[in-house]
Amino acid sequence: MIRITGKEWLYLAVALIGGILGGSISSRVHASPASATETPTKRIAAQEIVLVDSAGGERAVLHLNDDAQPVFEMMDHAGKARIGIGFVGQDEVALRMADRNGALRVAIDVSSDEVPALRLYDSHSRPRTLLGVDSDGDAALDFYESSGRLLRELP
Repeated sequence: MIRITGKEWLYLAVALIGGILGGSISSRVHASPASATETPTKRIAAQEIVLVDSAGGERAVLHLNDDAQPVFEMMDHAGKARIGIGFVGQDEVALRMADRNGALRVAIDVSSDEVPALRLYDSHSRPRTLLGVDSDGDAALDFYESSGRLLRELP
């Protein structure tokens, strides 16, 4: 026959109570892996969101410009900003595309005066062509020399 002393009864009671409490808590609080069927987070608040590749290189950034307006930029494998879309200043919106050397090549914007324009640039980011519609609704097509001097304007 096994004889249990008062001190051993105390240890047994503490172990038993601890097991019961631990089991009941763990059945209510547990971590489960995320699955496609779970409801995603509906809102994330941040001033900047950065997407990184497996090596930690920045590949895309969603941030606020100096006027607290949103801008989204995507980078290539070399880390150069190649595509940007968002606000320029407070009222102008733009889409900008650069070549692999980082030179601005295409810009599409709507100015703060609500004037849309498409600009094409050479490999040194110098404007060479402008297609736009002014505030009166008149279209224009401009061609520029590499020096920036207006070469021809249509109409």
